[in-house]
Amino acid sequence: MEFFADTANLKDLQELSSMGVIDGCTTNPLIMVKEGNKDHVTQMKAILSLIKGPVSLEVTTNDLQEMLKQGRELAAFGKNVVVKVPMNINGLKAVKIFKEEGIKTNVTACMSTKQAILAAKAGATYVSLFWARMEDLGVSAEQIVKETVDILRMHNMPTKVIIGSFRQISHINQALRTGAHVLTIPPQFLYEMSYHPRTESTIQEFLDKWEAFKKGEQ
Repeated sequence: MEFFADTANLKDLQELSSMGVIDGCTTNPLIMVKEGNKDHVTQMKAILSLIKGPVSLEVTTNDLQEMLKQGRELAAFGKNVVVKVPMNINGLKAVKIFKEEGIKTNVTACMSTKQAILAAKAGATYVSLFWARMEDLGVSAEQIVKETVDILRMHNMPTKVIIGSFRQISHINQALRTGAHVLTIPPQFLYEMSYHPRTESTIQEFLDKWEAFKKGEQ
């Protein structure tokens, strides 16, 4: 299982990389806008300079020809680029063409097993299922992800499942049980995963005892 950082923030990517806890990175137009850098090409290249694993960079169109143009431009930025395309008919057409050209793809915004399997059939490298957005629909995200993973393995399909759209830490605890290949997680949750109040108090107790021992106060 791999963890990707769901962010375009360079400071967070550098910090998380130094911790050794991320294997790649995912971005989307909303994430890029959040960083406020209108020179998106510079931002993307800066991300690629920090992250050596897979980096998903998303096209910003539903038009097939424009999708192909943008995807090829993105793929040229580096061998670790994964072109993120929408889950729709033109997106699937683009996946087929990109696969023939040796370009890795991530089909995004999948909300059902059937969508994910269709994307895998088209040749997607990754399919992204959106946990919280599926839960918003009143369905079990955990069941959908497990079902998708089981079907892919049953038929020996190489496509990997990415789970994204986490809004709270409990979502991640559930997602870890699904068998998904990748969880793409916002930085704040990755930091939060390292913290437990009992851990902090225990470590502080050890340090306090050691300092007291050195001073001959025990």
